Amino acid sequence: MPPPALPGSPVSDASLDDAVEATQRAVARAAAVHLGADSAVLTVRTGSGPDRSVTVGSPPRADDVAPESHSLVLPLGVPGLGTLRLDRAIEAEPFTPADLATGRALAAVARTAVENAVVLEHAGRRRLWALAGTAIATALLSGTPADQVLREAAARVAELADADAVGVLVPADGEEETLMIGAAAGGPLAAEMEGVRLPLAETRLHAAHRSGVPQVIEDIATPPPGADPAEAVGEIAGQYGPALYIPLGGPSSLATLAVLRTRGRPQFDPRVLELAAAFARQATVAMELVGSQARERRLQLQADRDRIARDLHDHVVQRIFATALALDRIGRSLEPTAPQVAARIAERVDELDGTIARIRESIFELHAEDASSAAVRRRLTEVVRSVTEGHGVRPALRVRSEVEDLPPDLVPDLVAVVRELVTNVVRHAAASRLTVTVAIAGDVRVVVTDDGCGLPPVTVRSGLANLADRAERRGGRLSVAAAPSGTEIEWTVPLTG
Repeated sequence: MPPPALPGSPVSDASLDDAVEATQRAVARAAAVHLGADSAVLTVRTGSGPDRSVTVGSPPRADDVAPESHSLVLPLGVPGLGTLRLDRAIEAEPFTPADLATGRALAAVARTAVENAVVLEHAGRRRLWALAGTAIATALLSGTPADQVLREAAARVAELADADAVGVLVPADGEEETLMIGAAAGGPLAAEMEGVRLPLAETRLHAAHRSGVPQVIEDIATPPPGADPAEAVGEIAGQYGPALYIPLGGPSSLATLAVLRTRGRPQFDPRVLELAAAFARQATVAMELVGSQARERRLQLQADRDRIARDLHDHVVQRIFATALALDRIGRSLEPTAPQVAARIAERVDELDGTIARIRESIFELHAEDASSAAVRRRLTEVVRSVTEGHGVRPALRVRSEVEDLPPDLVPDLVAVVRELVTNVVRHAAASRLTVTVAIAGDVRVVVTDDGCGLPPVTVRSGLANLADRAERRGGRLSVAAAPSGTEIEWTVPLTG
């Protein structure tokens, strides 16, 4: 048997088959020599697929009628494993009882040799599959793109399984019960198969993909009992029949390899399931490690962004906001006696407000990737805390969400609205209590109430016009209910607006 190949080298089952055939040929030649036979045929039954047979010498022609005594057919130890057939020419001496005894001894030796060769063959195949799994794991963990690794894995599996085509099936975007052939290897139809969508419902592919357990299929054209074959499957079944499904990624697999042979070829040996399962386990562990590393990197990145956002809030925005608030109070106190000075101070306050807005936009960009309800809740909590902290207002935030993720482009508007409304309360209402209620269902509804003195008579810088514009652009509205004892402002937009 040849030495094992390095991961990724083009060694298939052929070299292993040659080793078994060489063993069969050596045993058949030895039997022919020891028993003076003109030909020896050693046949091994595989249990699946065609028998493996080797002939040494010149077997008699079909039209030669030799006496029965000129042929010996000996089982290899036990019925069903195979046979050793020895033939002599018509003019030769017949086999004797001594020859029969010798033949039986040789058949027993042949049985041991063949069984050892088969075991060696299976061990060699196991090693090749293991090397392939190691190569895939190494490539994934080294940072090679997953789609490239899966494409190379398809080509490697095609060689190992003696397949005519291998397709990499991945979940189709936006279609939970559909797989798409993302990549294919082997055969002239491989390129044409890429992009084909295969429905999972009521197929054996569905059972393999969902369970994460490899399966051997005799004919992909035969659907499970009571199910109709999908049109796309029917098109592929016109060319291919026997199949082997290898899910990668455990239950609810991330991808499944569909290993196919052309119609008319024997089905895959069931023993390959053990090899495919070990291969899938290696690939699955690697994919899970890669996923864990990616999640860890995302968490680390998010932690860094949160830290930067907190630093900007605590050390930059808060100081600028406090300075702007102090200047705004000074400007308002000067309006009766020095209106021009008050106007100039108001302009500076506006510039500081613009600077704060630009910094906050940068903070929004730090969180732009995460639009989950939990992340939005955290951001709103941070906004309310940062704006009200140190101003004597007791805030309360209530968030109710019936959706998992918000549209990413809606999150900045939602956060900006809450920030602007809370800032208005802190700056103008002289309130002691503040309640922010955010309800997300068929629409997004923000309600901010306070127990302050109501809206000021001049609201040019309150930002309400900007909030109304944000709502109108999304098909929503802004409503204000003001009273001397408090104010309620409601901002509502459709969730898909």
